[in-house]
Amino acid sequence: MAVAVNCFFTDNEFSFIEKPDGYNMKKLKYSSVKLPPGTIENGIIYKQELLLKTIKEAFKLFKIKSKRVNLVIHEELFTFRKIHVPIIYKPNEIGDYIMSQIGKTIVIPFDEMKMDYVIHKKSDDFYEVIMFYAPKHELKAYVDMFYEMNLVVVKTDIPPLALHRLFYYRKYEDSELKFERDIMFAAVFDDTYSLYIFDEEIPIFSIVQNTNVAQIDKKQYLGIIDQEIAKINNYYRYNLNNGERQVEKVVFFNMTTKYTDEEIHDYFFEEGSPMETLVFKMRKISKIVDTMIDRECYIPLAASLLTPKGMF
Repeated sequence: MAVAVNCFFTDNEFSFIEKPDGYNMKKLKYSSVKLPPGTIENGIIYKQELLLKTIKEAFKLFKIKSKRVNLVIHEELFTFRKIHVPIIYKPNEIGDYIMSQIGKTIVIPFDEMKMDYVIHKKSDDFYEVIMFYAPKHELKAYVDMFYEMNLVVVKTDIPPLALHRLFYYRKYEDSELKFERDIMFAAVFDDTYSLYIFDEEIPIFSIVQNTNVAQIDKKQYLGIIDQEIAKINNYYRYNLNNGERQVEKVVFFNMTTKYTDEEIHDYFFEEGSPMETLVFKMRKISKIVDTMIDRECYIPLAASLLTPKGMF
C-alpha cells in the first residue's frame, strides 16, 4: 500500500502524519508544528516562504520520505450548500448543470472554484444535491507550495468527511455498525470550533467560528459552543425539518490543549437529555495510536484512511 504524508493546516498550526493509505497503523511519523503569527489567516497563505521553510524543517526532522500528499483543506476555505437539480438531468450531468448555473441561480464569492458534489436525496421533481466548493486560487497556493518541495498532492479531503471516517473507523470490519442520522460532530480547536450535522454519510450543515479565547475564560468558551449547538439544533429541527427531526447525538473531537476529554464531557453531559453527548476516543482506532498520537493530528490521521478519490 502506497505511503503518503497527510497534511492539515489551521491558521495557527500545521499537522501531518506519514502512513500508508488505509487501515495500517504501523510505522507512523507525525507531529503538529505551531506557525508564526500571520503565516495563514482565514485559510489564506500570506507568508508562503516562511510556511515553506517551516514545513521543510519539520519534514527533515521527522525524516518524511513520501512524495505523495493527501491534503485536508483548511476549514475556512471550503463551503458546502444544498441545491436542487431538475430530475430531467441524468446523474452524470449534474456537474455540468451546476457549472451552467454559476452566476445565475448559484452565486459564489470568487472568480474560479474547485467543486464536487454528492446526491443526498431524489424526488419526483429534483435531486437534492450537496455541493462542495473552494476558491481555486487559494487551493492552488497550497498545491504549488508542495510542488516546490517536489511533492505532489494526489488527494484532497475536507475536515467533516475526515472526522466522519475517523468516527466510523470500525465499520469496515463490523457490518452491523450503521451510519447515524441527525448526528453532529463538534471539533474544538484552541480558538476555533466547527459544527457539522450528518445524515448518515452526507454532511448537510456546517459552521466554522473563530473565537477570541484570549479574552474569555475556559468555561465561557465552552458556554459559547453550548449556546451555538442549541441554536443550530433549533434551526435544524424547526427550519429544516418542520419539527420532525432534531440532532440526536453530538460527538466532540477535542483538538485543543486547553481542556481534557473529561472536562469537555463533564461540561456537556446532561443526565436524561434527549441529545446524547460523547467525546471521541482515539482508542477506537488503535491501542498503539492511542498511546502516542497528538490530538492535533487526528484530522491528518483521518485523511490517511481515505480510500475513495477524495473531494475535488
